[in-house]
Amino acid sequence: MNSGRRSLHRVVATVCAVAALAGVPVAAASQTQFDRPAVAPYAPTLTFGTGLVSIPVAWASPGTGDLFAAVSARAVGVGSYQPRARGSLWDLTQSLELHLGGRVSLGGSLYSTKTQQVGGFGQVVLIEQPADGPRWLPAIAVGARNIGSSRYQDRFVTGERRVVDVLGDTGLRGQRGVFDGSPTLYAVATREFQYATGGASITVGYGNGLFKATGGLDTVNSRHGTIAPGLFLGVRYTAPAGDDGQMAIVLENNGFDWNAGVRFTFGHVSGGIYLTELEEAQGIPDNRPLANFTKTAIAFSYNASLPGIVRGSTQRAEAAEARLELKRLEQEIAQRRIITRRLVAALQQSARAADEASLKQQQLLLRQLDAEREALKDAQKRLDELGKRPPEPDGGRP
Repeated sequence: MNSGRRSLHRVVATVCAVAALAGVPVAAASQTQFDRPAVAPYAPTLTFGTGLVSIPVAWASPGTGDLFAAVSARAVGVGSYQPRARGSLWDLTQSLELHLGGRVSLGGSLYSTKTQQVGGFGQVVLIEQPADGPRWLPAIAVGARNIGSSRYQDRFVTGERRVVDVLGDTGLRGQRGVFDGSPTLYAVATREFQYATGGASITVGYGNGLFKATGGLDTVNSRHGTIAPGLFLGVRYTAPAGDDGQMAIVLENNGFDWNAGVRFTFGHVSGGIYLTELEEAQGIPDNRPLANFTKTAIAFSYNASLPGIVRGSTQRAEAAEARLELKRLEQEIAQRRIITRRLVAALQQSARAADEASLKQQQLLLRQLDAEREALKDAQKRLDELGKRPPEPDGGRP
């Protein structure tokens, strides 16, 4: 009993310390009002799809085609477990998850170990939390994890290496527990509480396999963290971080361990740091099993919308076509400007040629007119002279 109380006190102290470092008052949530309808998106877990640290939540992204890509690293210690030839403190897991219709999520995780394995996962939200109506009614979902992977996978999904790597003279050296966690089935309920300055959620679920099975290793697999076999639960508090950011503080029990951490999201990018197995001892034990000591984990993820990517590609193609058409129009306008300048020059030349021809014709007509005038004057003069002459005699005619 005293050990359990000390573990709980350690968990509470750790969460309070994380909240203090993040600058968020823990009691602030109780002083705010339920007047913010939008639910802050969840980020990928350390091993599978979106959720808290490692447990799922009854949530799916409202946008069809939203894609979450994530990579996480956990300091699992050294021993006979060596993901690389020289050994490593870090175990990597990569995951890819697609959300459809605000109800369904599907994905797969690559367990980055010496013998790399892939485990599928999926979830369906059966009941969405109503916007109006009973305030107690949560969202409810069912799902599966570790689909198609090894029956020896435990909650750390470290491939063919098990919880027991080096156990000294306990008689369990090199033993592998048969967890039968492929697939792991679960049901989960999540209740969201929205506030003017943030939000909170409570999640409770039950599952078999990775949430319950010990592989016959009993306390070697987990000594202190189990509340009830198969039961997992968690809470999340979110608050704005800058103009386009969000901070989330999370605490959970994944059926075996207490885990906590803080995660920041800015736009499409998210990053977090976590402490797992808070109820266990600090530092790697001398016998170096994979379980039963506090571990550090980090995670990074990127989310994007496939329809947005398609629309972006279409818009980029349309923009490229528009730029090409613009270039063609610019070339056509330049050519037409050249033709226009040529036509204007030809018209001006034609006008000048017409002016010169008219001037020559006018000068010719003027000369012809002057000649006619002179001829007219000469004719009139001759007529006048003819009228002044006396009549000739008739020569004696009777």
